[in-house]
Amino acid sequence: MLKASSISVNYGPIKAVRNVNIEVEKGDVVALLGPNGAGKSSLLSSLIGLVPKNSGNVIFDNQEAGRASTEDLIRRGMSVTPEGRRIFGDLTVGENLRLGAAIRKDNDGIAEDIEKFLDLFPILRKRFNSAARYLSGGEQQMLAISRSLMSRPKLLMLDEPSLGLAPRIVDQIFEFLVTLRQWGLTLLIVEQNASEVLEFADRAYVLSTGSIVFSGTANELKKSGGVMEMYLGLEGH
Repeated sequence: MLKASSISVNYGPIKAVRNVNIEVEKGDVVALLGPNGAGKSSLLSSLIGLVPKNSGNVIFDNQEAGRASTEDLIRRGMSVTPEGRRIFGDLTVGENLRLGAAIRKDNDGIAEDIEKFLDLFPILRKRFNSAARYLSGGEQQMLAISRSLMSRPKLLMLDEPSLGLAPRIVDQIFEFLVTLRQWGLTLLIVEQNASEVLEFADRAYVLSTGSIVFSGTANELKKSGGVMEMYLGLEGH
């Protein structure tokens, strides 16, 4: 589904991502983990064209995608839920959802998808005609993920979906991500809450100072006490 090779991202003299290789197979959930400042968000942003790559290449859905624009990548089936949610606060919940489907022309399908997400998150139905800025942080995250899904992506990338949320809401968000996996959606998740995401991820990468320090299955990472403790602050199984 996605193969990124030798990706480097610099911000002036700062090397945020250093020669990183990652691969995401169709239908897999892949966790991208590491301490703050490790380069996770920069890597994600480079994959979807939001920040320029200094070097490297990306193959997405068997096509070269390293120089494609963000809009083109979304049309090809890539989507991202950014850190901080970045919803349009002055627009209603419904308008935010419809914006997520801007590349689509199938009005009936769009309406069906909106109903599906309103069923999954009843609070969004209740707030459907309200300005999105009045939603709580957790409700905004539900809206942000649903908006990303409105383009019917083949690959959904999520940047810190549980950041700043109450524990009860975090549980709801992860339950929803498990549901997406059951639907067969391919997921690449940047997440500080490593213990939660490793419970349902297939594979994991750990970054530190812009470089990959671990690559393997989620189970292998959970058993790797040194990596878990040194880079994630957790004890291995």
